[in-house]
Amino acid sequence: MKSLRWTAVAGIALTGILATACGVPGAGGTTVASDLAGGPVTQRVTAEDVKAMGDTKLRVLADAGEENTLKALVPLYEKKYPNVKVEVATKGFDDLMKTVVNSMSGSDAPDLAQGNQGYGTDGPLVKAGLIRPLDDVMRTYGWENTFTEGALKQYRWSPDGSIFGSGSLYGISPATEYVGVFYNTDKLAKLGIAPPQTYAEFTAALDRVKAAGEQPIMLGNAEKYPASQVIGLVQGQNVPSRDVRSWISGVPGTTVADPGTVDAARTVQDWAAQGYFGPGYNGISSDDAVAKFGAGEGTFLVAGSWNAPSLQENMNGKVGFTLPTRADGTRATVGSLGLGWHIGAKTKKLPAAVAFLDLLMSDEFAQTIADVGRTPVTGAGKVRAGSAVVEQVNTIGLKLLVDDGQNFYLDWASTTMYDTIGAKTQDLLAKHTSPSGFAKALQDDREAFAAKQRTDRKAAS
Repeated sequence: MKSLRWTAVAGIALTGILATACGVPGAGGTTVASDLAGGPVTQRVTAEDVKAMGDTKLRVLADAGEENTLKALVPLYEKKYPNVKVEVATKGFDDLMKTVVNSMSGSDAPDLAQGNQGYGTDGPLVKAGLIRPLDDVMRTYGWENTFTEGALKQYRWSPDGSIFGSGSLYGISPATEYVGVFYNTDKLAKLGIAPPQTYAEFTAALDRVKAAGEQPIMLGNAEKYPASQVIGLVQGQNVPSRDVRSWISGVPGTTVADPGTVDAARTVQDWAAQGYFGPGYNGISSDDAVAKFGAGEGTFLVAGSWNAPSLQENMNGKVGFTLPTRADGTRATVGSLGLGWHIGAKTKKLPAAVAFLDLLMSDEFAQTIADVGRTPVTGAGKVRAGSAVVEQVNTIGLKLLVDDGQNFYLDWASTTMYDTIGAKTQDLLAKHTSPSGFAKALQDDREAFAAKQRTDRKAAS
């Protein structure tokens, strides 16, 4: 599960401090960057390479949340490559996820398209051979120097789409987002509570807010998944990020039903029982919860970083942001890079498609990404934040990447996990299931999916 709203970035540099990734070769063929059949890219695409294609059209399929980004990017691209006309089609997130595989398998498939990390969307795209490995492009353009290998795992797949988290790179994004804790600065000041920086300080603050008769956390769980993100934030305190990501990827022998996840589920169940989320939270949408918090209801809001600009505006700057640190001073939480950009395996316009990704991922475009309300991880520390809360959000967010603390989204673990985790989280908060029962239900879903994968591989062999 991902939101399609984003925040602007604070100016700190990542260059030189992130780990190097490794890859395997991309598609076979010639070694010329301008090869129209899609051979490996061994040198940067030049304006001359694109010009050599003659007048052409580049077709792009994207999530509707990318419209502002594309409105800024396309004119820059067409100015730089005047022989290319970019044709953009956007769909709402749910619609895109339901149709992107069919769109990429059609006779007039887009040259570039966005998918979604995990087994629900990117897995089928890879399995059907509909998107092109990007290892050659990554090496040529040095993307491995911008991201940790842990972050890049969300775009890595085995060629048959059965193993997520290792193998070739199939996607990339210049943006990042994650779940953290917004707070009402006026309410904390009136209660004499300093903005919490550690997890211990955060839980102590919740207790003090409740004792003072205020609602500690604003939560809207009508879509069922938001409460699971609260669990994921707490889980990040107890479970190493590598273990969480390994379970999501389906590494044999890993389990979500570990003591740390069970403890996180128990903590959030207790918060619900103590009234920390207020009344009627299962009937409040996530958008309405953000609006209510912006209007002064609740003291804390556990939500995505992409809400910072709207909260800054609605609360007249009386809002802050934190991501509680673990005992060792590092951070971990639910989060990921943006929806992956993929090059279609059927494209006959590889130079133009690579040039499009190059501009999207460039330092020169980073400020534009920030200006349209997203969080670029490019920009070499020169991107300006739009407000104090945005600076908090994104300073922490870039540190989260350095800490390799993006735990991804639990629903990526199978094609049915989104529904499972949503239903079981509601059961957990209503005490219709135990914390261990919650974790077991997720594990059972993952194991059933793994069994189906084995059956499918056996049938295909």
